[in-house]
Amino acid sequence: MTMLTRAMLFLAALLAFGAAAQAHPQGPAIPAEEGCRTLEGDRFAKLPSAPTHIVKATFRPAAAGKRAACLVEGYVNPTVNFAMLLPAADWNGRYVVRGCGGSCGIVAADLACSSHVRDGYACLHTDMGHRSTLSDNNWVAGNLQGLVDFGYRATHVTTAAGRAIIKAFFGSDPRYSYFFACSTGGRQGLIEAQRFPDDFDGIVAIAPASMAPFGRDKPPTITEVDAFNLGADGRPILPNRKAMLIHRAAIRRCDRNDGTADGVISKPLACGFKPAELLCRTADARDCLTAEQVGVADKLYRLRGAQPGSEFNWIGNFLRNASMPGEGSTPLFDLGVGRGDPVVVETLNAPNNPDLRPFRDRGGKLILVHGWSDFSVMPPPTIDYYETVTRTMGGAAATARFARLYMVPGMDHCSGGDGAYAIDYLGAITRWVEKGEAPDALRGVKPVPGAPLDYFAVDLPLMDRKYIAFERDHRAWPGDSVPVKGRPAIAPRPAPQPLDQALLTTVQSAEKTGTAAGFPRRTTLNLMLKSLWETLYRADQGAAAQTAALAAVPVEGLSPLGREAIARMQAEMRLD
Repeated sequence: MTMLTRAMLFLAALLAFGAAAQAHPQGPAIPAEEGCRTLEGDRFAKLPSAPTHIVKATFRPAAAGKRAACLVEGYVNPTVNFAMLLPAADWNGRYVVRGCGGSCGIVAADLACSSHVRDGYACLHTDMGHRSTLSDNNWVAGNLQGLVDFGYRATHVTTAAGRAIIKAFFGSDPRYSYFFACSTGGRQGLIEAQRFPDDFDGIVAIAPASMAPFGRDKPPTITEVDAFNLGADGRPILPNRKAMLIHRAAIRRCDRNDGTADGVISKPLACGFKPAELLCRTADARDCLTAEQVGVADKLYRLRGAQPGSEFNWIGNFLRNASMPGEGSTPLFDLGVGRGDPVVVETLNAPNNPDLRPFRDRGGKLILVHGWSDFSVMPPPTIDYYETVTRTMGGAAATARFARLYMVPGMDHCSGGDGAYAIDYLGAITRWVEKGEAPDALRGVKPVPGAPLDYFAVDLPLMDRKYIAFERDHRAWPGDSVPVKGRPAIAPRPAPQPLDQALLTTVQSAEKTGTAAGFPRRTTLNLMLKSLWETLYRADQGAAAQTAALAAVPVEGLSPLGREAIARMQAEMRLD
């Protein structure tokens, strides 16, 4: 063997070793604590198109069931803040970016990324270029750069920054990059597929916001919905209690359309229910709708885009909650107010470009999901977008090779609801990207109350099956949602308990869910009120029994928000 041959073999061995190390990265290039400290400062300041500054890099030793990690906090010029969590060992070679909701404005890396880091991912979260709560637009006025960042730039530049940080810390690029989020986050995902197709190998976009048409064909805003439900006396024409009546009628009419009586309408577009079926024959009463109330309900279905089965989500979102004694009637909250000039917003925000050829051609995969009971982002525009993509990209079969839509019956905005809403999204997109296993259906799970599951079901693969009430397979559009053979198709009937105790449990559980998900106070209160109405619905008792049960709830043990929820329900009883 010649010297040249030996040298070539040695070089080949080094290259092979390097390739193997890149295919199966395990930990940082240097000891994790030292490597974490070296990330601070301006070493990424000349990153093309994303000048990045690391304000702080903190090594976190393993503790309380959490693996050791490096927390990186920084910003991309001018004001796009972000944070990353990098596992100190056993990195799986994957990079996941989590999106945000509402107005964003908060960096919540621990909330968004902790479970992913536990599972070996490097994970990033951004505030989208401004500071705010999830539910205010105070940052908009005079802030064109902020609108640009929120519209499309922030996700892209922080994704690029995160990739450079990963390479510096681990010594190699991520093998696979994923995006996963809902609402504003769903919009972020589609913007990435449309404008920055090289950023991600796989994208999960749930209930993408800003999809609805603007201009003449736009649906009525929440403010407009509030106005057409306001009577001459200043009170709601259609009160919350009547939403419960409409829901019961819709379920009675359409629940069995899929052959299963599970309290969920699986085919809302095929449901022939009309609010006029409940028209009062004489005067207004608890069990019927006046002509004005029929008109409001019809507008919510026909103009706003609400689907049969979603009626409980009208409460507090489309229909005003009752006022407390001495409190004036409060208009519905409308996040669209103050968001900026509609033309500018559409130009920067709208994720409705159906030409996904660059994303498809580089091998990208897209899972698009929407709940039929969504109240915040209406389902019809998402379906319309996907069907437009299908026509643009060469038909259903060609589109399904890289992008699929799944409609989930009974799922509220992003998560929750009466249906099998908990889905292992990251597992599905990973198998499609890395193994070529395109999901013909997404397996959905309905957790039992109190199940140890996070809002976006990241922990679903770890959850014990004893916490599963029932399962359904949500087939890719235009397929249906069907029960899973050999598994329960409906939730077991809960053990009977006094209504006042059921209401207490309900309000505590709903507050826990809203708090864990990081909801604003207003959103958590609405969730609590909706859940209380659902408990009254299932109990199916008369108004006198409902009033007595609310009065018997031991509010002393509740939080201030819990006490307010019970008090507002009592106000609803008096209103009716």
